[in-house]
Amino acid sequence: MVRADDVASRVRLVVGVLFVLASVGSGLCQAPETFSQALSRHGIVLTKPSLIEALRNPDKEVRGLAAAELAEWKATDSLPEILRAGAAERNEPTKVNIAAAATWLGSSEGLGLLKEMCLDQTLDFYVRQNAARNVFDKRDHACFRAVADMMLPSASPDSRIGALYLLSQLNDRTEEETGVVLNLLVGMLTDADLRVRLESCEGLRWLKRPEAIAPLRNALANEREDIVRQRMESTLDFLGKPRT
Repeated sequence: MVRADDVASRVRLVVGVLFVLASVGSGLCQAPETFSQALSRHGIVLTKPSLIEALRNPDKEVRGLAAAELAEWKATDSLPEILRAGAAERNEPTKVNIAAAATWLGSSEGLGLLKEMCLDQTLDFYVRQNAARNVFDKRDHACFRAVADMMLPSASPDSRIGALYLLSQLNDRTEEETGVVLNLLVGMLTDADLRVRLESCEGLRWLKRPEAIAPLRNALANEREDIVRQRMESTLDFLGKPRT
């Protein structure tokens, strides 16, 4: 039986791997390519030996796809090769994808590599957040504090917005973790960056905590931008409705 969280993990990785998105279209919404379709587009033969060889392909896209396809096949005997590829990988987004594929096969070493990357402050925030997302998919919150720090005012707006979405949609937060996210979101309601104020409202909707109502009203009273006021008003309306 395929577990729901395993399916969710695979869906999130497909979304996180930019190269998996379909690049052919007529302007209409296209379904993402499967790993096998993308590999075939690159001329990779879909056999285990060919996929293992593709882990060393010069194209980083192919390397990540090969690891993902082997994991999809549940090719546990290829795990040593996947882990070696992950250790040798120099492209950080691809390294995350290869390590994530290893975790699909139950690799604690792959999970450890993802944790190292989400904690590594020298990496770009989007790499760290993608690593953390895959760690969270394994119901492991070792990266929670690192992602929460990406919501602090010292971080860039893009980093803060990505982190707030990641943590506000985390399904199995503890009460303590929820309190941390709530406090950070409330602080973002009065941020100088308009996008941060807008997206903090979305985070509060995901959190669904009535404690946010009072600070949200206070922020609304001082908000001057109409678009932000509208978002705050709709969020207040949402939070004020009876929870079902």
